[in-house]
Amino acid sequence: MMENRNGTVQHRRRVVVTGLGAITPLGLTPGDFWANLVAGVSGIGPMTLCDPTDYPCQIAGQADDFNPEDYIPRREVRRMARFSQMAVAAALQAVPDARLDMKREDPYRVGVLLGNGNGGFPTLEENCRILADRGGMRMSPFFFPMILPNMAAANVSQYVGAHGYNSTSTTACAASNNAVGEALQAIRHGVADVMLTGGAEAGISQLGLAGFAVMRALSTRNDEPHRASRPFDAERDGFVPAEGAGILVLEELERAKSRGANILCEVAGFGATADAGHLVQPQETGASAARAMSDALDDAGLSTGDVDYAAE
Repeated sequence: MMENRNGTVQHRRRVVVTGLGAITPLGLTPGDFWANLVAGVSGIGPMTLCDPTDYPCQIAGQADDFNPEDYIPRREVRRMARFSQMAVAAALQAVPDARLDMKREDPYRVGVLLGNGNGGFPTLEENCRILADRGGMRMSPFFFPMILPNMAAANVSQYVGAHGYNSTSTTACAASNNAVGEALQAIRHGVADVMLTGGAEAGISQLGLAGFAVMRALSTRNDEPHRASRPFDAERDGFVPAEGAGILVLEELERAKSRGANILCEVAGFGATADAGHLVQPQETGASAARAMSDALDDAGLSTGDVDYAAE
């Protein structure tokens, strides 16, 4: 039970995180990712997933050691775009990390909600080249099932055996945050008891590189890749393209307690707003971002005084 700022008393389900999965340039498990993150290791290096010779940005964050066949049969790997491969791999880490036995679960109470911005850009580019050079009938018959942004969630549900609520947030850079917030709401509203959520992206290709390069959105610090990603620096010059997947297992609190799950943290509140302004530039006043934060605090029944940071 909680009371929001409008004075409305709400009774709702609390939601916790019980499992993690990660495929990233900093590590191929949550443990390796975290260890490298706190050690200050950079995951940015020379771009090799495509030829960047003709472009001003030649660096990227690549999960170079990722082998999808560690998780997915070879035949299926060939039918799945890289962003889906990464999402499936991270999900297949997260489910056992949560000690979730899908054979004992009601699969219609387990859902998947992921964030993705671009879908299978490298696959899209490859098949467009085939179309132009060799004709459309030489394209892959799996073209559409590979490139669509929702296919990460679709493939995760198949490999995990989750038959419940399934959706995809495609809100660009906010996609995965939106996905987690909407997965939280799905459990609160009783649509599901467990949700696999997070996001995946693997768009490093000349198509993606060119699109962002002509917008002048990418960093050109090619000679110091480890210092190129600096979004809050006054001398920032753009973002660095990267790839990876991160999956959380969200679960209703009392249910998690009843099965003795390892509760990592609680997802207490969610807020979302739109700047409703420029297509790519943030609102100068930051008013909409501030409102999203205050809405999240209100949703959690907290105030700014309740928020703190402590380094271990």
